[in-house]
This record gives sequence, structure tokens and C-alpha cells, in this order.
Amino acid sequence: MNKPPEVLDSGRISDIRKSRALFEELVRFHWQYYSELAFQRNQIREQLKSVLREKARPFEFQRWQRIVRYKYSLTPLSTKGSLVDPGGRFNVGELDPTRYPVFPALYIASDKGTALAEVLGREDKINSLTPEELALTKPDSITAVSISGKLESTFDTRDRANLSAFVNMTKGFKLSRSLVQKAQRLRHPVRLVTTAKELGSVFEQRDWRHWPMLFDVPTSSQVFGGLVMNAGIEGILYNSAITRRLCLAIFPQNFMNSSSFLELDDAVPSDQVQRRVDSTNFGSII
Repeated sequence: MNKPPEVLDSGRISDIRKSRALFEELVRFHWQYYSELAFQRNQIREQLKSVLREKARPFEFQRWQRIVRYKYSLTPLSTKGSLVDPGGRFNVGELDPTRYPVFPALYIASDKGTALAEVLGREDKINSLTPEELALTKPDSITAVSISGKLESTFDTRDRANLSAFVNMTKGFKLSRSLVQKAQRLRHPVRLVTTAKELGSVFEQRDWRHWPMLFDVPTSSQVFGGLVMNAGIEGILYNSAITRRLCLAIFPQNFMNSSSFLELDDAVPSDQVQRRVDSTNFGSII
């Protein structure tokens, strides 16, 4: 018996043009949305950095885990991989350096399973397999290293109370009438975060890459990371969106005049591998 022919998607050339025009309008919309909020943040930039510093605390960690792609095996403490478009959860990569300042971060996790899941991007369970087990099924070549260290200042996003003062300063931001009308016309509703609980949830979204990859604008967690980094704070503690266990984004560029350090726990395979990062040599990894 002959198999019936499969029907492919069909459409008109004019529909393709309309879809393209709509997408370009959405990109312009998101740029305007980002710009309006960026302007308002800049008006109170120093105050925002001040309330972030007030909540920063020292943090020490022992034998945390970092996973890097195999090509970075000789530089496991390098932050250069975080600069690849679109960047990381709390740092902006090379989206559009003419518009958005690029800055690196070094990401580690409290356990190897979380580090694997974060780097390899496995999320939901399939049958009885956990996200960590699913990450192990990916064929990518990777290197895992154990890291200990101390940071003089970290901002803990898990404690929503730490976010309250920040949100109290931003919840009054307004969107222009033209932007609101454009959102309605595009059927693309937008709303501003008004509570610390909401902001904390935004930082833990699984699909954080959606905005920067699709619309070429930094997402909220990347914007927040930039404020924390510019405040001179050395790290951000947060829960993994995949395993719900603890992760840390580190800004080594803030190690100047600091006693903070990162150090590999185990013997290195070659003298080429940098084992420790501190105020004397942080420039070599950024």
C-alpha cells in the first residue's frame, strides 16, 4: 500500500514579508522598552548601587564545582567563555558592544550535578532521569574542576529581603504612552516588577536567554548583574533554575584592592594552568 504524501507547510510570499516586518517591529519595541528603563535607572544609578552594597556580605566556599568546555581545559578559571553572545545569566556578552557594555563573570556551583546541568542545559526529567543524569548523556567534551575561595562581598538573591530596597527604588518606573500603545497593538503585553518576590523569580527563570537571543537586548538578570558589578560587589549568589541548588556568579574584575581569591583545589596537569586568582593577577582571566 502506497504511503500517502506528506503535506508540507504552505503559505504566501506576502505572509513571509509580513512576519519579517512584525519581527523587526518587535525588535524595535524591545529596544525602546530597554532604553526607557535604562534611562530611569541611570537617573538613580548611584542610589541603586548604594542599596546593593548595603546588603553585600563576605562569602567563603570549599570545593565548589566548575564545568568548562574542553577547549578551555588549560584555562579553567578564565571568564572569556562568558563573553560569547549572549553572555551568562548575570553578565552581558557580545550582544551588541556598541549599545551594551560587555563584562565577564565566572560561574560555579555548589555541586557537580548542578554545574553540569547549568552548563549543558538539561532541565526537566525524562522518565526517571534527573536533570544531572540527562546532562551526563550529552556527548560534549568537558572538564570539571574543584574550586575553593573567599569573596569580600557577595549579593545573595535567595534572600528576597535583600531585594526589597532595590525594588522600592525601581517599582515607580513608568513606560511611555507610546510604548504601552505599541505593546497593545503588537499584543505583546509588558509589566514592571513591583515586588522583591517577583524580582527574585525573574532571576531564576529558565528561559532567560529568550530576550537577548531573539531581541538583541539584555534580560533583567543581566541588567541587574551589571549594576552589582559596577557597585564593586564581587559575586551574586542564586539558586539554579534547573536543580534549585546554589550557584555563584563571580566578578574577578572587582578583585583589585581586595583579599578575595579563587583557587583550584587539586594538582594541575601543567604549569600552564593558572591555579589561583587574586588581586595580583585577576587581569589574566578577564
